[in-house]
Amino acid sequence: MTRRQLIPLLAAIPSTLRAAATAAAPVHIRRVTAWTAAAELKGLVAKAEAKDVRIVRIKSPQDGLILLVVLDVTGDLTLIDAARAAMAAEIAKLPAAVWLGVLRAQDGLRVLVDPTVDRESVTSSIQQSPVTGRAGLLETIEPVEYLATRLIHKAPVRTAILYVSDSNIYNYREDYTNPVINMSDSRDLSRRFPEALIREKTAKLTATLAGTDAPVFITHLAFLRDRLNDAYQTGLQQMAEATGGQAMFCRTQADIAITITQAFEKIRSMWAVDVEIPQGTPRNFTMHLSADGADLQYRTRFSMRAGGKE
Repeated sequence: MTRRQLIPLLAAIPSTLRAAATAAAPVHIRRVTAWTAAAELKGLVAKAEAKDVRIVRIKSPQDGLILLVVLDVTGDLTLIDAARAAMAAEIAKLPAAVWLGVLRAQDGLRVLVDPTVDRESVTSSIQQSPVTGRAGLLETIEPVEYLATRLIHKAPVRTAILYVSDSNIYNYREDYTNPVINMSDSRDLSRRFPEALIREKTAKLTATLAGTDAPVFITHLAFLRDRLNDAYQTGLQQMAEATGGQAMFCRTQADIAITITQAFEKIRSMWAVDVEIPQGTPRNFTMHLSADGADLQYRTRFSMRAGGKE
């Protein structure tokens, strides 16, 4: 699915949320997602490259939320059924102000349910989504993030992405295994660095995702210990952290419900702080937030996407 095909999804945002958008958003409005135990953010100050920047809006955990759930599951049904049951339980707990969309990543990105408050249709789509095909997380994370960032700038409510995946680096259509090119040459670098292609792919995605605004959370159902999957899973963590999100890995089936609960709780409790980045700020810049009596956790590294407006 291309970016052009994803854009019509923006029309699915309810009019009550669209009304919150400004008529002409200033250039370079960026979203800082943060967490704190404090009930409110008094005296909040934002700095980009150590210079004060204007705070455009603040959204608390009590405000609306759009959550895009992306399924990328192709393997062990025992693990996937446990994940489905855990998601159903967490979805039932969500406040009424949470809108959920469901997408499928394997074998190409597909929209299963547009953002809605209909919990039954969301849960049903998750339960009935096929468990087939090739892993799709690496190929879909950029267009899904693009969609979520567009949602933020069209209707600036809290927005997050949750991947539920059992992806294995050997199960992608593209070969990331860096096969040995010259079997007779002991100096062939592909012998020494078989994970080079994986690291290159995830590093490029990490750099791209630093220019976007929606936090990505990855719940991986099957932690794998071989060398190539270790590099892959490290890359997933780096990509998620580049957006302000987090990757969580399940080492046993018993971990699945706990990890999915943690992901939903993390998403529900997030604050969203939109700030205006002045012209002249370096393309790669750091952010700093501070508030009276609040210990804040948030993403600090950002970059501007090429092409101007965010």
